[in-house]
Amino acid sequence: MASRQALHIFTPSRRAMHILTSSRGIASTPHLSSFGWFDKIKSTITGKKPEEASEASSFTLIQFADTMEKARKLGTFKNFVAGRASEATVVNVFEKHSAVLRYLGAIDPTGENLRNTDKINATKHCNCTIADVEHILAKYTWAKEAQKKIAKLKEEGKPLPKSFNEVQNLMGSTPVDVGRSNLAKSGQISRNAFCPCGSKKRYKRCCGAS
Repeated sequence: MASRQALHIFTPSRRAMHILTSSRGIASTPHLSSFGWFDKIKSTITGKKPEEASEASSFTLIQFADTMEKARKLGTFKNFVAGRASEATVVNVFEKHSAVLRYLGAIDPTGENLRNTDKINATKHCNCTIADVEHILAKYTWAKEAQKKIAKLKEEGKPLPKSFNEVQNLMGSTPVDVGRSNLAKSGQISRNAFCPCGSKKRYKRCCGAS
């Protein structure tokens, strides 16, 4: 029963597979390897232990980019995009996420010591806005914190989350929620600009709505 549930959660939709196979030439569904909290969640569903566990303390920006790549291939990356975005929008948002995470990860692996100049340079290198960068970093922070909480539950012998929704319940927020909070605090985005979360809505009607 558990294996069927795991297959249901981690198998991409037909539409996602169509996009992937037509644009990337991928002929089969890739397996989710041992990376971060996605792997920890998968191991709780399948009952199989990950071959290697990535501790939250060493969960880097580049590892998160790799996790996002696997999530995209599995059709679950949309969990990191606000609203009902089209497949094309999801792909566009993913490419932006990957570029920013890898660029900043090469400068500061954990993102804890990034300077404003690093973020500004990322906007130039990745052709995005400072709000995009802050939003993407917020999602990384959310994932890292989720991994810490899951590790603590495991140490205490408590039940572990078995789906993305359960992780959100554990956190009390979603990756998009954290992005909204950071954007509001930064004050670096026009309320009439398109929201960097990928919803194609104006910021004031999306993440900037109060």
